[in-house]
Amino acid sequence: MAEAISWEIREDAKELYVTEGMTYDQVADATGVSSGQLKRWGKDEGWAEARKEYREAYSSIRRDTVKLRAKLLKAALVAGDPQSVYAFAAIEKAMATSKNKTESTPIREKLKNINTPVDAVEALQEVVELKLNKLLSQPEILKLSQVKELKQTMELIDQMKAKYNPDAEDDTKVEGGLSDEAAEMIRQQILGVNKK
Repeated sequence: MAEAISWEIREDAKELYVTEGMTYDQVADATGVSSGQLKRWGKDEGWAEARKEYREAYSSIRRDTVKLRAKLLKAALVAGDPQSVYAFAAIEKAMATSKNKTESTPIREKLKNINTPVDAVEALQEVVELKLNKLLSQPEILKLSQVKELKQTMELIDQMKAKYNPDAEDDTKVEGGLSDEAAEMIRQQILGVNKK
């Protein structure tokens, strides 16, 4: 007899299909439930109709939000009173915060295996690139100290690349892991951890 699927998995599957807009195959990959079973649930519970209704409601909310923002801006410009300006600023701040939250939670990729110093250098470079892109996309939060830290980290990565050059001949490669100084710099500069 087949093992029963929990109610939580069924609800998660429905949410992925309806609100996240995934296909049945994508939901099957995410939940481990066969796409055939998902299609039966979808037919029995009207998932396609629920998805359409959700999308229409979401579009309506977005349209109404834009209209509200436009009205608040016009009121603030015409009246010029502090209360109208404050209301508009509060809505804009909330919208920016909401947008940053959704942008800053990307789908997580599988963690890379770091087996060699070369792997570590590549992973560090990727982290620095992500951090740099994030800072450059939000110039209002950029600080000189962050730029200096990134510069030092990039210099460290360049040093590590030279030391652990993957294109070098086998007899010129340095065996072993990171030096104590390099590991400490990584802890302080990238991870923000200080030795106690």
